[in-house]
Parts: sequence; structure tokens; C-alpha cells
Amino acid sequence: MTMRFCLLTMVWVFTATADKFVAADEVDFNRDIRPIISDNCFACHGFDKGTRKGDLRLDQRESATEDRGGYAVIVPGLPEDSVLIKRVTSTDSDLIMPPSDSHKKPLDQKSVETLTEWIRQGAPWGRHWSYIRPQRSSVPKDASHAIDHFVRQQLVEHSRDLASQAATHTLIRRLSFDLTGLPPDVELVENFPQTPAEKDWDDLVTQLLKSRHFGERMAMWWLDGARYSDTDGFQSDSTRTNWPWRDWVVDSFNANKPFDEFTIEQFAGDLLPDATPEQILATCFHRNHMNNGEGGRDREESRVDYVLDRVNTTGTLFLGLTLGCTQCHDHKFDPISQRDYYSLTAYFNSIDETGAASSGAKPYLKFKSPYAQRAVDQATQLVKQTESHLAAMQQQADVEFLPWLFKQIVRTERGFRPWTPVIPKRMSTTEGYELRLESDGMIASSPAEFPQDDFVITMDKTELDRISGLRLDVFPHSSHRDGKYSFSETGEFILTNVKLLVRKRGSSQIREVALVSAVADVEGVGVDSSYKTVRETLDDDPRKGWTTRTKPSDVPHTAVFALEDPLVLSDDESLDIVLMQRSLAPRELMGRFRLSVTDQLGAAVRSLKPMPLELLAKLNSGNLKSDIVESSISGSLRKQLFSQFLEDHVAWKEAKRRNDLAKSQLNSAKKSAGAQSVMVLGERKEPRNTYVLERGVWNKHGDEVSRAVLPAVLERPAEDVTTRLELGRWIVSKENPLTARVITNQVWQLFFGAGLVRTPADFGLQGESP
Repeated sequence: MTMRFCLLTMVWVFTATADKFVAADEVDFNRDIRPIISDNCFACHGFDKGTRKGDLRLDQRESATEDRGGYAVIVPGLPEDSVLIKRVTSTDSDLIMPPSDSHKKPLDQKSVETLTEWIRQGAPWGRHWSYIRPQRSSVPKDASHAIDHFVRQQLVEHSRDLASQAATHTLIRRLSFDLTGLPPDVELVENFPQTPAEKDWDDLVTQLLKSRHFGERMAMWWLDGARYSDTDGFQSDSTRTNWPWRDWVVDSFNANKPFDEFTIEQFAGDLLPDATPEQILATCFHRNHMNNGEGGRDREESRVDYVLDRVNTTGTLFLGLTLGCTQCHDHKFDPISQRDYYSLTAYFNSIDETGAASSGAKPYLKFKSPYAQRAVDQATQLVKQTESHLAAMQQQADVEFLPWLFKQIVRTERGFRPWTPVIPKRMSTTEGYELRLESDGMIASSPAEFPQDDFVITMDKTELDRISGLRLDVFPHSSHRDGKYSFSETGEFILTNVKLLVRKRGSSQIREVALVSAVADVEGVGVDSSYKTVRETLDDDPRKGWTTRTKPSDVPHTAVFALEDPLVLSDDESLDIVLMQRSLAPRELMGRFRLSVTDQLGAAVRSLKPMPLELLAKLNSGNLKSDIVESSISGSLRKQLFSQFLEDHVAWKEAKRRNDLAKSQLNSAKKSAGAQSVMVLGERKEPRNTYVLERGVWNKHGDEVSRAVLPAVLERPAEDVTTRLELGRWIVSKENPLTARVITNQVWQLFFGAGLVRTPADFGLQGESP
């Protein structure tokens, strides 16, 4: 089977034997009986000997029909003598099956009648349909289409007919979405014949299959099944560079790689003779599991988790079996023992890994992507384009700058106030400190014994049209400990987080305003050395923050925070400025502070230097004419003022944003052009011993097991399947009854929205029939 699965061949893999159709009045074990006893009986009378009751197995005919001292649970041909019928129809709460404590309802009348008729017909058994090797069903030679033949057959039975053919443009759209995941080009639809012949459709299919997007469309399904991710998935969620394997998958679909090769290379490309880098790269399929780098976790526990993940993924994606159920005990429904499960894990137990995460998650393959330089070239071209556009916007801004400058000269004739003190509408704390407002926006707190607190300062709309930055000044005072900044034992303060929250009158919703930068005049070191920089107040971690400890304590200190985007408050909105002080140092809370806001952008809120308009106001203090002031502006100040002007120039800012993004993409592409460390499989020199894990606990070793495949699926002597390479060949063996069915079902579901089997991850006894 090649990667471009032909829909014409999909149906036959679901038929167990050729031309076998069950008559309407004939009770079929797989279709009619197994679902009843699987749902209601197998939990206590199935494969799992650990929970089996009465030494009775209803999944085996021999056990169900054996003589048990004058009676049998099932007497073929005689339902009236069968204990099964007596128990499911009993009204005695001590005898009825399923028992009342099983939390299952008594069988309905239809189920009882079906069981009765089945026993009357001789209780014919049958192996579960998905464990029987598929055989091709015969199709009449005059049938125009294999699938249509089976569909028409069912429609006739239900007295229905095929729907009328959809419009041509609708069919093109469906076909394009199916094969590329994208809508068709307008030109393709417009140029397609209005009354297309069969050859026109064949040509269109061929054209879409040749599109690079075909491989991308198919790869998305495979990446989901392979649990692909760009990060480790735990805690710090470190980035991983497994994307070359993603490209390998896309290429495999586009190259129409045979499915057996596709599978074997992902299971054991590293074990192939003279393995190429691409074949080793393919084994990244089994390294896409999450990596746990938690500091207190035993690495061996993580390694065992990874081994189990590979087995469970194999079961789900290739075999359609819920193998994870057998990690702790024998399967309660399918004939798979816990020993079978751990025999399968043995194929993956000797990978040369330690359970470490991030850079320690070996084995790695150094792989240089053949597409990296193409990405660099494309990114370089994009940088040139965006730089050209940015230069054009710069020229436009140059023309518009002078009128703006004259306006600012007029604006600053009577001076310029860079920061406007916040006059609170109300003040509150979360723990109990008391705040009081003094002159000129100064806020003072009272001594208290609470170790931590949040100060919430609420302000309404100000005289400013917008708010672009927040300033915090912290003052020493004689009432504080040692005349410093707080009432704590040290007299110091620690600010752990700053939040801006917008509230709308009459609404319970709160909108957080993002802060992008923070600067301070000094940055000290707390008693706990994690409290250092003001930048650390922008995250949500109370274990880090800003302090001025170790710096001069007899002068005010200042921090300035820049908003990501200017905030414009409406008349019915208010702003909460939340100063969080949640450090591990008790009572290190600010005793006196002032908050101020500004409407200036750029360097004005990213540094503590005088703002450009502040410098202009100083130059303009003599009330000179605008043209005289303009001519006396130095090159340095003019440059600062022009930068300030650009911060409000919409077209230039958009061009700058695109140029910055293009440069970032170019830098990323250049880094990707080198050899990347991709997680792959590789065997240890000395194999590990493999054990059954009691109750699935990673360090509770039971019996030792050797490598072996699942006998219930396709039995093979253990000596014939001793390596991962041979396991991969067993998976894609033509005699394996599951793989072709499961993969075909996945592709059917991809194209039609639902599989022929509606439980794609469970082809076992609890799954739905096709």
C-alpha cells in the first residue's frame, strides 16, 4: 500500500471472508451477540483472570458450553436448558445477571430474545471480526465503481437511491479540501469544464496529488497520531527541534512512499543496514512523547513512562487496540494479557536514554535540513522588501515631521509636565494594611503585622487622552525603620508584581493591560537573592521582584513601566493599579509612594532620562518664535524628537513591525540552517532487562519477560521477532489483520468525517463494528 491511499480499495479490508453476508433472520455472533455479552458479561467472565468470577469465560465457547455437573451455562439448541437465559431473565436479586452491584441495567427484551434465538440456532461462535485476516470481497465486473457497488447494495435494502450529483464547483471545492486542506484557486474553478468528463476529474486529482500541500494535509493527521509538538510539554516546556522529522513526514506523503517502508523506518530506521540519516531521522516518531524535567522526579520513572507511551501509541495508531488497559492488569475485554503488554515494551526498553529532558534527552541526531537554505533565501528577500517599504515610510514621515514639530514647540511654550500624579478614586488592600492619601498624590501606609499585601489604587479617566506609561516613586521617611522605605525589620521593600486592570461600570469582567518593559534608577539584591531586577515584576512569579536593598536608602527611588499599547479609558471605566508585595521577606512593603502616568511613547517610558518634549520645553522657555526655536534644536534633540514623532506615525510603525518580524524570521531561519539536534531512537550496547510492572508501578518488578509480539493479533515465534526492525515488519505484515484496517479507517475518517469504524482507536471487543 502506498501513501496515496486509493479509495477504491478501502472497503475490502473490513470484510472478514469473501462474499459472506448474514441473512436477516440469522443471528450473527459478532454482529448481534458479542456486543451484548461484551458490555454486560466480560468484566466478570472475560479474559482477565484477576476479576473472573465462577471460573466462567463467556469469551470462549468451550468454557460457556462445558458440563458443570449436570448443567451448562449455554446448551446449544436448547435455550430453555441454558443457565444464561435463566439468569438474565431472573427476578431474584441474588440470581439475576448482570448483578445489581455491577451498576448495569438488566437486559432489555430485545437482547434476551436475540440471545435465546442464537442459542436455539446452535450458539455458533465466531472470532472477533478485526482479528480475522481481511480478504477481498468480490465485485461484479459490470460495477462502475467498487465503493458504489457496496453503497448501492445497502441503499436497495433500505429502498433508497443515490443523492443527485452536486454542482461542479462544489465537487472541486470538496476535492481540494480533501487532498490539500485548502480551497481551490479561483482560476482552477473558472477554467474547469462546465460538463466535465471522467478524464477531467482524473486530471484534477492528479494535479492536486502533485501539490506540495497534499503532503502537508496528510502529515497533519499523522503528526496528531504521533503526538508531535514543538516543546517538551512539562513545566518549563523547553523547545525541541524535531521539526526536521515533520518535514520528513511531509516528504514521505508527497513522494508516495510505500506504507510498509514508512512504518518500518519510523520503528527502526536506525537498525536498517547502512541506515541513511533520513532513515534514522524517521525514528523521531517514537520520541515525540512529552519529556518530564521536573527536578524532584526520578529519571527512571520518566524513562519507563516514555517506553509505555511508545507501546500505547503503537496500539492506538497502528493496531487500534487499547493497550494502555493492560499496563496494570490483563485486558478485561480483549485477549491481551499484562505479560503480552510488557513483552511488547521490551522492544523499546533498551533505547539509549536515561529519562532526562531538554538537552539531556538523548539519543540525538545531528541533522541539517535540506530546506533550511531555501528558508534563509526567502527570509532574506522578505527583509529586503520590508526594508524598502520602511524606507519609503521614513521618507513620508520626514515630510510630516516639521509640521508636528512646530505644534510641539507651541505646546511647550509654557512648559511641559512629563508625569501626571494619580489622584486615587479609592484605595484598598487585600490583607488589611491601611492607605491614606497625602498632598500631591503621595500615598502612605500604616504599620501592620501582615507579612504580605497587595495595594490597589483605583483611578478614573484623567486629563490625559491616553495612558502609555506608569511611574512609581518610593520615598524614605523618618517614621520608617531606620528612616528607610518600610516598617519591616530591615526597612526595605520588595515589589513582586505590577498589574493594570480595567473595570467597566456595571460589568463583572476585568481586562488586564499588558506591560512590556520596566526600568528603575537602581536595582538592589534582596535577602533572598532572587529579588533583584524591576523587570521581574512583569511576570506572575512572587518569588522574584524589585528591591533597592544594598543601594542608598536616604533618597527616593523610581521605576517606570511601559504599556504594550496606549490605554484609552472611557467615561464608564476605571483603572486598578495593583502593587503586589508577596515576597518571602515579612512586612517588606512600601511605606510611602507616589504613582504617576504619562501619554508619551517610546524612549520616554523606556528610560529614566528626560523626555524629548521635556528637553524641548527647557529650550523653549524664553518664549521665542517657533521658527527660531526650530532652528536652534540640536541634532541630538532633533533625533530624539523625530523618534518620538515616529512612535505615533501609524504607517511607519506598521512598516517597522513588519521589518522587525522579517528580521526575526531571518535570524530564526539562519539558526535552523545549521545542524539540528533531533530526538531519535538508538539501541544501548547492553540491553536492559524487562519485567512485568506490578499494578503498572514503574519500580515494582514482577516476572521478567522477553521480546514477543501479541499472539492474539498475529502469532509469531519469539525467535523470529527479536528486534524493533522485526517488530516493524510484523506491524505491516500482510497477515496482520489489524494494521491495514486501522490505517484505512483513519484515512476514511480524514476524508469523510467519520470512519467505517466509529471508534478509530478501538477495534477490540468494546469498539463499534464497521
